[in-house]
Amino acid sequence: MGQLIPIIVAALIVALIQVSLRSSYPEYATVLTVLFTTVVLLRVLGPLKDIIQLFTQLGQEAGITGRYFDVLLRTMAAAYITAFGSQICKDADEKSLAIAVELVGKLVVIILALPIIVGIVEALTTMLP
Repeated sequence: MGQLIPIIVAALIVALIQVSLRSSYPEYATVLTVLFTTVVLLRVLGPLKDIIQLFTQLGQEAGITGRYFDVLLRTMAAAYITAFGSQICKDADEKSLAIAVELVGKLVVIILALPIIVGIVEALTTMLP
């Protein structure tokens, strides 16, 4: 909660700046969005590291192999990165680029999830007579 309020206040300030920038310098408004998002992401890397360690510990306690857990984390990262890239494109009024980013992101998620899909299919084939 302590990190949330400063980020929200900063986001409101950036939004007010963007309102004035969009009318005369729309490209700077997009750059400002990217810079703000990058700063926010860098600020939350510490807590994100703690969350990943917690998930790793939970996976070990549940007996989930590292291979599947790694796939899960990579898939989540790809989804977040895709959403971020798509939103940046939408903010820049590049809807066709946003659609392309979303399509590539979905394909990457499918490719990353293949080991889990193969594991499920292998488990099902061993259970069936």
